[in-house]
Amino acid sequence: NISNRLKNKYIYPLKMKINIRLSVVIVAMLSAAVVSAQKPRKLTDTQRRQFEKEFIAKSKEIASLQCGFTQTKTSVLVAGNAVSKGNMYYSSPSMLAWEYVAPTKSVLVVNGKQTRLLDNNGKSIGNSQAIKQLGNLIINMINGSNIADGKMFSSEIFDISSETVQIELYPVGKRLKSYYRQINIKIDTKRMVAIEIVMHENSGDCTTIVFDKIELNQKIDDTKFKITNR
Repeated sequence: NISNRLKNKYIYPLKMKINIRLSVVIVAMLSAAVVSAQKPRKLTDTQRRQFEKEFIAKSKEIASLQCGFTQTKTSVLVAGNAVSKGNMYYSSPSMLAWEYVAPTKSVLVVNGKQTRLLDNNGKSIGNSQAIKQLGNLIINMINGSNIADGKMFSSEIFDISSETVQIELYPVGKRLKSYYRQINIKIDTKRMVAIEIVMHENSGDCTTIVFDKIELNQKIDDTKFKITNR
């Protein structure tokens, strides 16, 4: 009949067009929402001051920290990634053991003003000045002393999720500048501890360290921080 022919010719095609347009609009809105959620948002000056205050206060509550880590190094000169695994032990204010367990064993030990990189037999190896700098850098990242004072780094802070903040550090001192272009630290805002560090070197090499099994304020045996003079 005429009524059905009119529906088939005009009404149904119109409905299809409307449905298609609505679908396009909905997809566009969802895509925009996803992009917006993933885009890091730089903290305002007020938010930054509040974060720094909370981060430093929380860092002062950390008497000890121990965790596992996976370190991945990419090089512009070597194909493939070099992956190392190990454990980190920290005792406030200035004791650190950065222990590699695979593929080869070694440990970076900081005990007050003494710093050593020791091989599997406890013998000192490596450049002492570079090792000391690395040890102090790791400790400063744990206790938050390099975030607000601006002596070692200038920084920008970004909110990248509801539970994660990223701190982008740019070396200020000549010595650090000679090694690193930028260091990014992801912070778990619930516990205010680092969960990932990415170090971009001037050479183009990049080292990513991801932490797991983080334990705070548990007893650590003092022998972990023992330095031999071999």
